[in-house]
Amino acid sequence: MQTQSHPTAGSAAGIRRFRWREQVVLPLGLFVVALILRVWLVGGSLPYVEHVDEPAVLEVAIRMVRDGDVNPHIFRYPSLYYDLLAATTKLHVWWGIAAGLYHSDQDIPFKNYGVTSVPALYVWGRTLTAIMGAASVPAILVLGQRMFGRRVGLLAAVTLMMMAFHVTHSHYITVDASTSLWVILTILGAWTIATNGSWRSYLLAGAALGLAAGTKYNAGAVVPAIVLAHAIHWRRTSLGRPFLRLVSSGTVAILAFLATTPYALLDMQTFLGDLRFNAIHYASGSHGDFTGTWPLGEYAYFYWDKGLLPTGCLLLLAGLPVLARRRPAQVGVLLLAIIPMQIMLLSYAVHFTRNLLPILPLGILLAAAGAVALTDEMARWTVGTTTQHMALAGLAAALIVPQAYDTYKHLDYWSRPHTMVVASERIKELPQGARIAAELPATLFGSKMTIFPVKRITEHSVDWYRTNGYRYLAANDDLRNPGDSAAYAQIHAAATVVIAFPPRRVGVQPGPSGAILDLGEHLEQMPFVRRALSFGTQIALLGYEMTPGAPRSRISPLNGANQREVDSGQPVQINLYWRGLAPIRVDYTLFIHVTDSKGNRVAQRDLPLRNADYPSSHWREGELVIDQADMALPALPPGDYHLIIGLYDPASGAALPTDMPGPELLTLHVR
Repeated sequence: MQTQSHPTAGSAAGIRRFRWREQVVLPLGLFVVALILRVWLVGGSLPYVEHVDEPAVLEVAIRMVRDGDVNPHIFRYPSLYYDLLAATTKLHVWWGIAAGLYHSDQDIPFKNYGVTSVPALYVWGRTLTAIMGAASVPAILVLGQRMFGRRVGLLAAVTLMMMAFHVTHSHYITVDASTSLWVILTILGAWTIATNGSWRSYLLAGAALGLAAGTKYNAGAVVPAIVLAHAIHWRRTSLGRPFLRLVSSGTVAILAFLATTPYALLDMQTFLGDLRFNAIHYASGSHGDFTGTWPLGEYAYFYWDKGLLPTGCLLLLAGLPVLARRRPAQVGVLLLAIIPMQIMLLSYAVHFTRNLLPILPLGILLAAAGAVALTDEMARWTVGTTTQHMALAGLAAALIVPQAYDTYKHLDYWSRPHTMVVASERIKELPQGARIAAELPATLFGSKMTIFPVKRITEHSVDWYRTNGYRYLAANDDLRNPGDSAAYAQIHAAATVVIAFPPRRVGVQPGPSGAILDLGEHLEQMPFVRRALSFGTQIALLGYEMTPGAPRSRISPLNGANQREVDSGQPVQINLYWRGLAPIRVDYTLFIHVTDSKGNRVAQRDLPLRNADYPSSHWREGELVIDQADMALPALPPGDYHLIIGLYDPASGAALPTDMPGPELLTLHVR
């Protein structure tokens, strides 16, 4: 008896191990690999935000967190993703407070367009999308197994895991990849209806459909698949008592949608207004990946070039007739999920290919099923099992490898430094003595006093830049337009290119093309007052500009001003023009003493040259350095006062010798 019981126990243990691998280890393993691919470059391009929809979606979540308001007050998308993103943002804030990055919710900046000052928040938000996108892989595995068997499920899951288009959009803060998960679960519920017609299957399908529509409205277009599944199971009796189950599924879908987007009722006016906005927007034909109604060719090209890819399209088309004969119910359910949404998208005048993400996994499933069906059909030709297996392996490789290669290219491309990140770092490495105009955000440069972010460098001429002490210009070609191309060509022709960045279409690195341009030093064009003073053999003062005015936070041009008359108590703005004569190892401090006619010191200013952003030990030999020496003056009696300047080593207190006693910079008259 014992000898007979061991095989039974061993068989039972083997079955448990097999089920553990099939039901837990395999789906979890696929999810982990899919997630790794989708978070691999979750911080890619940051702090630059390349996808225009990301800041718009994140802004809603930030407002919800900052205001403590669960109403998003915008319904361009339903509320489910906004709610999940708001929860993720709140978790990020709690983490940031614990890490000392924030003091409260209010520290999260509301606007993050173009470039963000909180890249970590984007990483958290993108990780949310990546998790939901990765979850689509085990979901398609289960759906494929239920509809077509283990081989199809595994092939579809691996293909979706490697699918470049899905990987790409699974690391953006957008709703499309998340919607694909709910659509897959909706079809899983629909197929469960077709196979057993249980109440549970109807509730699953309805809940998943409601969550899909609660993430993106057009996901509701897959509802015919549920109706067909209902008809498949109940056949002619589907309109009798079983019809109540179908109605209950629809009711659950509506309730799930309203549970995730409750303000569709509570704030109906705004909700309906945004639905009208969406309708007008998609009917406008104003922009998109392509425009115009019924663009069949453009969609076909997308499936061929970026969606299913050529092998996926061919396997789907070749396998569909075989599948339709062998598995008509499965094909019908999948096609009634895919076709209505595709027809709806075709009817729009504005087209974004990412809108196909909810149904692309279903297309992958059909292609995988087609590959298996074609090899199974070989049995009718008396082909050997080994040959069938080899054929299936070849077709599987043809389906997976192109997607994997495109994903590799995508990850490799986005792993390279963003052109504007490189530009900003290169700007910081340039000599900082003269001014720099950059078509880059101010947040990248912190306390750099001579770097001036500008809207467009073409707003001024080459002569204007040289006159106002600008040496370097950083150009961002995303800002170029036909109206300023001639002006930019003139600037480019007059400058030396320090570094140039390739256009996006070349595929070398992410980010716009552009260049850092060196206009050279043109002292003769600068209108400052010449006043030559030498301080030892290391530093020379070339001249100054001065005018009454409040102290500034940055070094700005004073247009050669030499206004020496001020009202009593009025502060003055002073620009000093220096040249480094030799390598400097000391961070010298500049003093300015104001003395009266009797030589009494009545005011004083001591501050390191160029303060903290470009101290004298950083100066290059021969470099022109513009410094700001604004100072407040006390209420002085009317009369003439002398401004005397000097440089000293703050460590030793030793002053640099000058070629003049004093030395007096200028005489100031107080009215």
